Amino acid sequence: MAWNGTVTCSECYQTGHNKAGCSRRKERYEKALAIPKGEREWQQTRLIENYENSKKRRSTRKCTYCSESGHNRRKCVPLINHIAYVVRQQKAFRAAFLEHVHSVGLHAGSLVQRSGYSANQQRSVPFVVTAIHWDNVDITTCGPHGLVRLIEVCPLTDLGGIRGDRSHQTFTLKSPDTWRTGPQWPIPEGRYQENSYSVDVIGPAFTPAEPPQGWLEGSGRIKEYFNDRHSWQWPTKDNDTYYSCNWWDVEENQEIKESS
Repeated sequence: MAWNGTVTCSECYQTGHNKAGCSRRKERYEKALAIPKGEREWQQTRLIENYENSKKRRSTRKCTYCSESGHNRRKCVPLINHIAYVVRQQKAFRAAFLEHVHSVGLHAGSLVQRSGYSANQQRSVPFVVTAIHWDNVDITTCGPHGLVRLIEVCPLTDLGGIRGDRSHQTFTLKSPDTWRTGPQWPIPEGRYQENSYSVDVIGPAFTPAEPPQGWLEGSGRIKEYFNDRHSWQWPTKDNDTYYSCNWWDVEENQEIKESS
């Protein structure tokens, strides 16, 4: 049977906790410990040894993010703070993106036209927007390259034709200069995706585009981004830009130092 995401204790078979946090196991341990050592049965002695060895391993384990002992990544306070810091940027970025989409009239059904460097002869070919891939609008993936390709289109001439999905392509938009981007957001010349695969809206939609429920408040791919990071990569000085996570200008920028 496939795992449904709920932990089941192998001691009491209840859900919501594992063996290490089982109250029943702790009660059995305390009862066994109260018996004089010479009067304990083998099972009681074994229970005490296993319980204390497990407790010792938990107290000496090291977090793979901060390398401190006594907790794992799930309970790591620096990691929790760092993720929260980027989530604040994500929310501000996605709100600005949605406002931009509304201002240009981008939505499924809009007409767009190539405007990037590689447009060439396709510049005059109009496309119909068939979908917006909202999951691609993520601060950790858009930040390093500008806005990634997130607009699925089909040439107007192929709409309803026999080519079907084979004629679908993906493009992106240009980032407005008014956005409150941080130092890690690339300068206009460095936004490869935008410069090569952007489109202009030439036939705006009348109905504003709406993202999926929870998208504006969602963390997106931020936790996945931190899977391969460690606390020593979190910058603590203003000139530490190599590992910087300052893609967006938020008011709490000073916390990049305080939470490390």
